[in-house]
Order: sequence, then structure tokens, then C-alpha cells
Amino acid sequence: MKNILIATDFSNNAYNALFYATQLFKNYNCSFHILNAYTEQTPLKSNCQAAGRNLSLLQQLGEESMEGLYSFLHRINLDTGNSNHHFGIHSKNENLIDALQQAIKETNADLIVMGNKGKTGAKSIFLASNVIKSINAIKDCPILTIPGEKEFVLPKEIAFATDYKKNYNAKLLQPLLTFASTCDSSVCIVHINEEERLSPVQKSNLYILREYLGDIRHSIHWMPDFANKTRAITDFIDELGIDMLTMIHYQHGFLEKLTREPVLEKVSFNINIPFLILPYTD
Repeated sequence: MKNILIATDFSNNAYNALFYATQLFKNYNCSFHILNAYTEQTPLKSNCQAAGRNLSLLQQLGEESMEGLYSFLHRINLDTGNSNHHFGIHSKNENLIDALQQAIKETNADLIVMGNKGKTGAKSIFLASNVIKSINAIKDCPILTIPGEKEFVLPKEIAFATDYKKNYNAKLLQPLLTFASTCDSSVCIVHINEEERLSPVQKSNLYILREYLGDIRHSIHWMPDFANKTRAITDFIDELGIDMLTMIHYQHGFLEKLTREPVLEKVSFNINIPFLILPYTD
């Protein structure tokens, strides 16, 4: 992964996500693109006119956005000082989703990283609503959410929750394979039993998945079809000491079913490990 897009609202939680990403790719040449989006509904940090210059609301918001970005840039350079890493800043007068979609194209982003409150934190409006909106709207770039105040831990055990009902391909799985290879991780394939046995299609897809994993250490785990799928996932994470959860987001798929529980919100906010969402396109 060469281009990593970091969405920020200048909170400690957002900075933690940026710092986590730099540590995850510490030994690799990467460009980190720090993005702040603002609209007329974004609250000003100060209600006074900037230095008496009688600026419009959007001009003030734009200046505050750039000040915040430069502050983040200065802080991350002091905290990391990694010659492998390059940083760029992007301020956009757009809603977050439109800004992300524009920045993905402009930066050729391989990954979006966003802060997300863990189970010990209160739900921020920015994070609670926009993480979910981003997951549902972004179809061409994987998203990695990082819990608030999460200390960096190299993910040695990555859980991949899947139902085997859709085919896998190299592009879809590349982020998972990259993380597993970069971190020398084991992949725990988690299937919640919604049927007595796998169909021929599911068996074929499982075989293909294992072929893609190749020499990466991996194991297969079967879980009962609990009524509360959130509990099934979180119990599995706790029992096996999982460091990162991965799911594919496709129409009528496993992750979409979880959103109806509604579980995506619960999974996103009630686990204290990074959550990698892989977008699926036919």
C-alpha cells in the first residue's frame, strides 16, 4: 500500500488513527494524505472574525481547516520522524463522503483510515454517523477503522468473517493479504453456520479463498448461528485474542445482514480492535 488516506476531524481519536497507520507501515515507503472536510454546518472553533478581517463563514472554516491540518502534520512528523513516510494535507469544502470520494481519485488511495470510538468512549457525532456512511458509500477503496485511544499492537491474529457465498478475487482480498504478509499474521477464517452444510458454491469459494491465502498461516472456524451475531463475533474475538477484524461489504451479504440487526454499528463501536472493511463490486 503506497497511498493512505486519513480522514480527520482534529480530535485525539483521529490523530490516534493516523499514528496507528504510520506504525502499521513503519518499514514501508508510504504517502499519507490527511483530509479534513468542512461545510457551512461545521462549527467554528472561534466565533470572532479572524484577526478583524471580516471573513465569511466559509473563509474562516477554511482557515481553521488548514491550521488544523498543519498542526496535525507538525505533530506526526515530531512523533514519528520516519524517512519512509511522506505526508500531504487536503482541505475540502465538501461533506465528508464527497470529499473522500474526490480524494480517493486525486491521491490514488489504496486505503482509507478513520478513527472510531472504542467501547470505552462516547459516540462522537462525526465518528458515529460518518464512519457508517463511509462504509456504505465508498465502493472502490477499503476502509480501516481504529478505536479511540487504541495503543498500537501489531495484528498477529486477523479474523476474516465470511459466509463463502460470493466469489473471491485478487483485488478484493489484496488488503487482507497485504496486512497478513506485512505483519506476519495468521488469518482466522470465521464462518457462522447459517446452514447445516456448505453448498457446492460455498465449498468452491472456500477452496479459492485458501488458494489465495497460499503460504499465509490460516485456520477455519465454525460458529453456531446465534440470534445475536454481534455476540458471536465479539466472543470469537475475545476467545482467540484477535487483533483485527475483517469483513467484505457486498449487497445482501454477511455484513449487510449484520447492519439490519443493526450490528454494524455495534461491531464498529463495541470492539476495541481495528476493523477492516473490504468493498465488493461485481
